[in-house]
Amino acid sequence: MKTFSIPVLSFALLSAASTPAATATGKESIPSVDSLVNQSFSLLINIQQTLAAAQDKESADKAAKTLEGIQKDIKHFQDIMNKLNDAEQEKAFELLEKMEERGKRLEESCKQEGKRLVKADFYNSTALKDVMNNSDEFSEFIEQDEEEGGPAAGGDEQDEE
Repeated sequence: MKTFSIPVLSFALLSAASTPAATATGKESIPSVDSLVNQSFSLLINIQQTLAAAQDKESADKAAKTLEGIQKDIKHFQDIMNKLNDAEQEKAFELLEKMEERGKRLEESCKQEGKRLVKADFYNSTALKDVMNNSDEFSEFIEQDEEEGGPAAGGDEQDEE
């Protein structure tokens, strides 16, 4: 599969976008490329807004529930991607290249919110801390640079090569 230098979550979300409903297999029809791209950016915006809304324990607990719902939406996008043939995936990657800057900006904003949450110890919300530390979709938003003290709030430190 072809890859580009696109932030991890943006890539996962946007790479699902590439086929018109007419080429769908199985029971479910797949939305158009444009629709999927718009939905994927909506997910990134929703993540950023959800993280930003966490300002105390109550709102942090609520954010955790919202993020769990977003995880399901992300998994749905990944399922769609797995149904695409090579030509459809290539079409998606071409669209990704055009949208790369927007995805990077959204992801950087999510990382800033993640750093804020780490500094606030997730407002003592065990639920938010768990969803952020233990999910592939969100853990990248709370990873700290080595000079900042390693993994966020007790997360596992892993090197990926």
